[in-house]
Amino acid sequence: MRATAILVCVAALALRADAAQRMTVAQLQQTVASAHGMSDAEVAAQLAAVELTERLSAAGMAQLGAGLPGNKAREQLVIVADASAFLAPPDAEIGTGPTPDAAALRAMMVKVVDYVNNTVRQLPNFIATRSTTAFEDRPQEDALEATGVVSYSAVPLHEMGSTSVRVTYRDRREVVDEGAARNDRHGNQAGGLVTAGEFGPMLSRVVADAIQGKIMWGRWEKAAVFRYQVPPEKSHYKVEFCCVRDAVDMSGGVDDLHVFSETASYHGEIAFDAATGAILRISMEAEMPQGELISKAAMLVEYGPVDIGGKQFTCPSRSISILQAHTTQQKGMYSRANYQGSAKTFLNDVEFRQYRRFGTETRILDTN
Repeated sequence: MRATAILVCVAALALRADAAQRMTVAQLQQTVASAHGMSDAEVAAQLAAVELTERLSAAGMAQLGAGLPGNKAREQLVIVADASAFLAPPDAEIGTGPTPDAAALRAMMVKVVDYVNNTVRQLPNFIATRSTTAFEDRPQEDALEATGVVSYSAVPLHEMGSTSVRVTYRDRREVVDEGAARNDRHGNQAGGLVTAGEFGPMLSRVVADAIQGKIMWGRWEKAAVFRYQVPPEKSHYKVEFCCVRDAVDMSGGVDDLHVFSETASYHGEIAFDAATGAILRISMEAEMPQGELISKAAMLVEYGPVDIGGKQFTCPSRSISILQAHTTQQKGMYSRANYQGSAKTFLNDVEFRQYRRFGTETRILDTN
């Protein structure tokens, strides 16, 4: 089953088990420190039970990861950190500056809009490498298949594989080299969640939707933070999932399949440099109606300085995407209305690297 998240996706998800141990970032640091001398598998099992109550930064994750005994523990740390990405940061990371007045907020918003417009227009044609690590879980379920009812035990979030693909940004359009993606698999196929638009299209669309919706002051961190809300009639965010089966053919034949597609209202945060309007982080959380096939979806992108052709630009450095879909059936027939079982979680952790200018170079050689 293949899930697709177009433009933006949403919602802080509880990815841990019901018996998860909730803790702060400081408590997680203490837990990792106290695990010194334990095996990789033991530390991984300990981290698998953790649910953070506040956001773990990329720097904090890197620092903790350096002290872990192996890849299993580091994989679990990534899951824990990504699950916390849509939460507020620890109190120590929240600034104590005064709340800006209405005039200051308007001035900040003007800088953000000017920055987005100028950034999208000024980005050169370039190529970057998008490295994706995909995670999925499997809820406990009784699935109806052509051979009858088959029972599956629950499996927690685990790595499905990774891909490294070339993304070209040309004439303000993002193009993924899908041929390279198919030929550059590592381990299993990298899950079923697909995201796109981390470059210009998503940034400009979310800010435009937010302006048409409601923008309010959030808080000070190292950056300024706006919170925003986009109603359904102003939203350009579409959630898609492939595929929904209309009926099951007990003889083993292929049934009619269609793509679930829903335009959703959404909310999120925009973290930016108050002096320049430069966007440093943007999050989107969809608001799906009760009883839908897709119950929750989320996407977050972090931006940073990169060198392209000898000039510095601000581009995506990392993104996190999460989607939950109710893929099990409880009524004995395959249909959209029957997708009411436990939700399956898809999680993508993405890094953007190796930015370089797209184009050709010509040199004239003197052969005399």
